[in-house]
Amino acid sequence: MKKLCNDWEFTPIWTNGFRLGEGEGEPIRLPHSPRQIPQHCAGPEDYEGIYGYRKTLALDETLRGKRLFLQFDGAAHIATVYLNGKDLCTHRTGYTAFRTEITDHVRLDGTDLLAVRLDSTENPEIPPFGYVIDYLTYGGLYRDVWLDVRNEVCIANVFVETPNLHTVRAQVTVSGKATMIRHRILNAAGECVAQNADANSDSVQKAPENLFVWTTTVHAPDALPWTCEEPNLYTLETTLYDADMQPIDVVLTRFGFRTAAFKKDGFYLNGERTFLRGLDRHQAYPYLGYAAPKSLQREDARILKEELCCNAVRTSHYPQSQYFIDACDELGLLVFTEIPGWQHIGDENWQKQAIDNVREMVIQYRNHPSIVLWGVRIN
Repeated sequence: MKKLCNDWEFTPIWTNGFRLGEGEGEPIRLPHSPRQIPQHCAGPEDYEGIYGYRKTLALDETLRGKRLFLQFDGAAHIATVYLNGKDLCTHRTGYTAFRTEITDHVRLDGTDLLAVRLDSTENPEIPPFGYVIDYLTYGGLYRDVWLDVRNEVCIANVFVETPNLHTVRAQVTVSGKATMIRHRILNAAGECVAQNADANSDSVQKAPENLFVWTTTVHAPDALPWTCEEPNLYTLETTLYDADMQPIDVVLTRFGFRTAAFKKDGFYLNGERTFLRGLDRHQAYPYLGYAAPKSLQREDARILKEELCCNAVRTSHYPQSQYFIDACDELGLLVFTEIPGWQHIGDENWQKQAIDNVREMVIQYRNHPSIVLWGVRIN
């Protein structure tokens, strides 16, 4: 994927003309906070508003015939995406990523205008809002934005399970019909340590919207376990082939061989009882609000593990940056992640959105070996 974080324009007051290219915006780059947050005594007035972001996409004829997707890693809190003035989608939570396909809406002449209307108010229509939250919910287009260029037939999602310390069960969702899938397990040096011998799948199931789910089991007898002391990581290389046995898509998914279980007498990692010593972590910073770059996300994980001697962290009270969770994977820091929420439970639409938040959180974060506990109820 190509990162789209440079050369944005920002307006503190959204207008419909802004999405059409009218007026001028402040030049900014992502991640971005709509306002500078004071170091002390910040309040909702320091970040609430309905803001506008826009960027010209340099797309050309070389992309014709490809499928094009935009991915927003974090937009707080209700984001409506426009391309060339057309309303493409609305995403109603600020703490999970979302994607929208733009294939049928691009000009491919270097003038495609992307705009985002961002409601960063504490809106009681969606979690976690309800005027009882005990933390500040900073606004902004505060995580990365990406352009994902894919073939017509492509891998939509890969889910890696490790039912034991030497087995991978891979569930691959494919958009369109393919002939074969090959899996290889690579170690940290990029060396192949195992692959599916028949270069095919145990089963294929048809799903809605021209999706096919392939399930494959791969055995890796020499794999090393992921532990808090030695967080060994592997990569599942998934290659998709067409009828001519030509590769048409490749996806790399990082994972670890580990099992996790909570029993009456405690938590067990890889069958060994493990005492959890941890802290809660918010993703907020003075001056920046939520808009912390990759380096700060990783530094927080390092401080928790190396300076505070934790082996666990709770991402209170919402899913946090993939960069932070990546660092937890690498450091051996166990994670309890949870959906947005704090005490309040809203109306039926609010509750449906909370269920959608569970679905997005689990699908987006489930391959991280560090995550051993899911908070799927309102705090």
